[in-house]
Amino acid sequence: MARVRRTIKRIPMRRPAARLPSPASSRRQASLSRHLKPRQKLWLNWDGVFLMGPRYLVFLDAVARTGTIRAAGQVVGWSYRTCLNRIRQMERVLGAKVLATARGGSRGGGARLTAEARRLVKVFAQWRREVDRLSHAAFRKILGR
Repeated sequence: MARVRRTIKRIPMRRPAARLPSPASSRRQASLSRHLKPRQKLWLNWDGVFLMGPRYLVFLDAVARTGTIRAAGQVVGWSYRTCLNRIRQMERVLGAKVLATARGGSRGGGARLTAEARRLVKVFAQWRREVDRLSHAAFRKILGR
């Protein structure tokens, strides 16, 4: 079988011409500020190891509100097994309990946050609000609003 040699024609790349600001660009600027919203992904590490992110915050808050791991898992869309695995991982990283649990039965079980977990939830929530506030202020400054 004969080899077919194909040559690729190289096309020089053209640089776009510099544009002068037009009246439409100011409308585009207003459109940007109306449609763009800054978002950032936050998480906490403990000695360089992942500890928790925003969904963990929602989960722990849901445990505090509902009093059960299963109901809190439904809030964040995690299975019961995933919830247990995430709790165990957090406890391994922290070296402390995150939840105080009571087994079910005729009286019903439950779960509540330990003092360390409540502090983590408080710190993470405050940090997240502050980051959002500062991020939005910087974004508005950059857009010139």
